[in-house]
Amino acid sequence: MFRKLKKRSQGVVTVEVALCLPVLMAILMGSYELARANMMMHSTESAAYEGARVGIIPGATPESVRTAVAGVLRSVGVKTFDVQISPTVITNQTEDIEVEVSVPLRANLALPTFFIQDPTFRGTCTLKRETL
Repeated sequence: MFRKLKKRSQGVVTVEVALCLPVLMAILMGSYELARANMMMHSTESAAYEGARVGIIPGATPESVRTAVAGVLRSVGVKTFDVQISPTVITNQTEDIEVEVSVPLRANLALPTFFIQDPTFRGTCTLKRETL
């Protein structure tokens, strides 16, 4: 009698696992992707700030700004991004540096981005240039 009951309860456990495991995995993967999207959002803002900080130093070039932005974003696993620097040429007479960074989520997340309204994160920072 106990053997019959044991086999029956094993079947119930198998069915429960088959029903609950996909739901748990979906919740786990969704949580992971939302956390990654949150990290990308904050890293985008941080990359714009770091790029502007590099750009305000005397002797800075747009390439050094792009390198600083790329360093921050690559460290968190961002594959594709766009950097806009204003003005496009940095001279000694330049007063302000504005750096805008755009990170498209479709190219950087594994799951579809249907749960996010605007699937591009943008970070902007404007700083006054240092003078000697």
